[in-house]
Amino acid sequence: QMWLPLLRSKLGPNAELASAAFIWAIIVRMYGARNAGAKQESMGYLRGGYDAVLPVLRRYVESSGVRVVTDARVTAVRSSGDGATIDLHNGGIVEVDDAVLTLPCARILALCQGLSPNEQARLGRVLYQGVVCPSYLLRRPLKGYYVTNITDAGIPFTGVIEMSALVDREWFGGRHLVYLPRYVTPADPVWQRSDDEIADEFFAALQRMVPDLKAEDVVARRVARAKEVLAISTLRYSTDVMPPLRTSLPHVFIANSAQIAQGTLNVDETVSLAERSATALSELLSPAREVVQHA
Repeated sequence: QMWLPLLRSKLGPNAELASAAFIWAIIVRMYGARNAGAKQESMGYLRGGYDAVLPVLRRYVESSGVRVVTDARVTAVRSSGDGATIDLHNGGIVEVDDAVLTLPCARILALCQGLSPNEQARLGRVLYQGVVCPSYLLRRPLKGYYVTNITDAGIPFTGVIEMSALVDREWFGGRHLVYLPRYVTPADPVWQRSDDEIADEFFAALQRMVPDLKAEDVVARRVARAKEVLAISTLRYSTDVMPPLRTSLPHVFIANSAQIAQGTLNVDETVSLAERSATALSELLSPAREVVQHA
C-alpha cells in the first residue's frame, strides 16, 4: 500500500525490475538527512545552484594545467598503442594517454566499438530512468511543502517540488519556484511531445490540486529533459550488471553513475563515486605526457 505506489511513481515500468536495494538506499538517505535525536530533516542548498560552482571549478582546473574543451562531440574512442584516440564530430582527432568515460552506458557502447562481447552485454543490461521536468516561476506560493510525492495515476507528474519552501525567496526576486518532475523510461512517448504541450498539461493538473492557482500567476516556465539519469539497481546488479572501472581496451576506463550500486543518484553519492574513482585511477593511469590534437 505504501511502497508499490511510490516505486511506480518514481520508476514507472521499471518498478517491477528494481531490487530491494533501491528501497534500502532511499530509507538510508532519508534518515541520513535527519539531525541525531531530533527526528527532523535537515536540508541544505547551494546559493545560485550549480552555476555558482562550475565556473569556479573550471577556473581551478585550468589554473592547474587542465585544458577544457566544449562543443566538441565525441564520435569514437579507441585504444591506440600506448594511449587512447578520441575522434570528434568535426573530423578532429585527440590522442591522449588515457580516456575516462563518464557517459551513460548506452553511449559508451556506441563510442567504443572494440569492447568484448561480454562487456557489450553487461553495458546493455543497464536500465536507465529519465526525467521530464517543467519548472514554473510563480507570483504566489502553493502549500509551502518542499516535497510532495504524487501517486495518483491521473496526475502526469510524480512530485511537486516547491523549491522556494527551502530556498530564500529573495533569490527568486520574491517569486516562488516549483518543479513538477515526471520519471519515465527512455522509450516513453512523452519524449516526442513539445515543451509547450508538456508545460500546459502539467500546469492544468497542478491547478486541479491547487484550485485557486491561476494562469496569470505564472511569471515564467521552462521544460528540462534528460533520458538517461538514474541507473536502476536490478537483481544481481553488482555482480552481473554494474560496469567495472577498467575495460578490455587498454587506456580506456569507465567512471559513471551506473557504478552507484548501494545508493541513489544524488550529489553526495556522485561526489563519493568521483573520489573513489579518482583514487583507483591514480594507480592505473599512464604517466602524463602532452596531449596531441589533430585538426
